[in-house]
Amino acid sequence: MRSFGDQDSIFVDMDRLNPNTQTYQPKSLPEREAELDQLHSALRPATMGSTPLNAFVFGPTGQGKTVGISLKTSQLQAYADEKGLDLHVVHVRCKGMDKSYHVMTHLIKKLREKRFGPGEELPAGYQKKTLLSMIIDELEAIGGTVIVILDEIDAIGNDDYILYELPRAEPEDVRLSIIGITNDLQFRENLDADVRSSLGEDEIEFAPYDANQLRDILARRAAGALRDTEIGDDDRPFTTLASDVLTDDVIPLTSALAAQDSGDAREAIKLLFRACRFADDDGESPITEHHVRNAHEYLEQAAVERGIQSLPLQRALALLTVTHATLTGTKQPETKDLHALYETFCEHIDARAISGRRFRDKLNDLADSSILAKDTRGRGQGLGQTNRYELEVTVETVLDNLIDDGRIEEVVNEVLRPRMH
Repeated sequence: MRSFGDQDSIFVDMDRLNPNTQTYQPKSLPEREAELDQLHSALRPATMGSTPLNAFVFGPTGQGKTVGISLKTSQLQAYADEKGLDLHVVHVRCKGMDKSYHVMTHLIKKLREKRFGPGEELPAGYQKKTLLSMIIDELEAIGGTVIVILDEIDAIGNDDYILYELPRAEPEDVRLSIIGITNDLQFRENLDADVRSSLGEDEIEFAPYDANQLRDILARRAAGALRDTEIGDDDRPFTTLASDVLTDDVIPLTSALAAQDSGDAREAIKLLFRACRFADDDGESPITEHHVRNAHEYLEQAAVERGIQSLPLQRALALLTVTHATLTGTKQPETKDLHALYETFCEHIDARAISGRRFRDKLNDLADSSILAKDTRGRGQGLGQTNRYELEVTVETVLDNLIDDGRIEEVVNEVLRPRMH
């Protein structure tokens, strides 16, 4: 067993490469100056005794939306405190809240904590109209300018009651501004026109980072996190980065892999952090392309395993049909054959079978998640096309990660595992 402190480290501050924003948050976002200027314009009326504009901030995960809004509202709060302005910022994380009701109860809790400090209880047992009245009462008790941030508001799905009612609320002696943040671009498009017009007085898009922007972000993180690593010019972080513990190809490869996957800065930072940890744990320096590729493979495998573990029943059964075909040596079976096997599995565990069309949708969902590979080919002249599927992961990966549901475990252990021996 290894002892702590028994080896030198390439790290001087691991937190700077930790993608968790609760661990480290940058003090600036140079790649988002244009978006932050738009947000500045929406918030600026608060400095002039007027009501800040409502804003709808949208873009994929890992594009700096939450951090950017936190930077600007913190800057505004500091200005208000210095000038003696009555301003309050309330941030509600809506992830996991699938109804307006839950967002409203958490907003009431946050507003009360502004007045009384941490530890307020969530209200329970009230109708939505009553909750809205309670929110207005709390806003009036606070007074002044109140900026409510609803982060990942797309969690509420089609239940947009709070997004319709809150912007139309008129609490007395309160200048209310609402900032909605979403990772789901379709959610924004699906909003009722009245909701979108009132909430989106300003709409600010955080488009995916490109590879060059990711290189600069990673260079700044590396310079703060790794020993013998520094930037010569803050305006050109990557091109002026000098390091004794990073080979020249590490950051370009990391940023290229992240850009082609999603342009997600958080994922890029996670990849570089994992590559550095692999090297550091093995006492190796410098960090090389080899460490990056190993880290990429490791993270992809971990993501696939999490995806399989969280599959709902019908999608899991669809996956097991392709797994069965692999075990029996059936090469790229047609969808109708897989559906027939699926119906057998449903009968085995007394589950309700879905139609062939919906079953095909489940297979396509698995292909979109890179768990299956889909091959569309023609049946012959005038006979149309058919989809064929095969595993993109190993049989062992599927079976080892599909055991949380007792019914699925029954199929795995009684039908599939015996075929592995």
